[in-house]
Amino acid sequence: MATVLENYYGLRGEVNKRIAQGNVPADAIWWHGEIMYRISVLETCQMFCKTAPITMEVKVLQGHYKMLDAYVQCLALERRYGPNRGPDTQKERDAAQNNLGRVIADYRKRFSSFAPSTQESYSNEIGKVVQTLLPAWLQYRNTFVPLKKKEKEASAS
Repeated sequence: MATVLENYYGLRGEVNKRIAQGNVPADAIWWHGEIMYRISVLETCQMFCKTAPITMEVKVLQGHYKMLDAYVQCLALERRYGPNRGPDTQKERDAAQNNLGRVIADYRKRFSSFAPSTQESYSNEIGKVVQTLLPAWLQYRNTFVPLKKKEKEASAS
């Protein structure tokens, strides 16, 4: 079963083929930009997981955490544009943003007094944060640029 990131690589390939053929409607350009953005975010989150320090030195952990947290805070605020999809568009966006905000607030609360019990504690917890954060973030992104329909179309072809 393909991962979300692998699916996005496939979608990017499909759109790149259309671009190479020179017949690209505006919506394909919009989706391509969103796919590239999501790939970048997923790869960056992977990098944060892979580089999570294996140590109990709080200063080292804090440095890594501050970078991750700053990145996540930006994710919650950037690229807040997309086509209006009907009368409930804003309600969907608000609900998804509230959900994402709760996920962020939860991990921030947990890490405000984080004390590692083992060398791997921080790394394990950061992995859990990313696994919880990304579905909420993807739900939020889909309220701006929904890619689910395009993923189904790409897998059907």
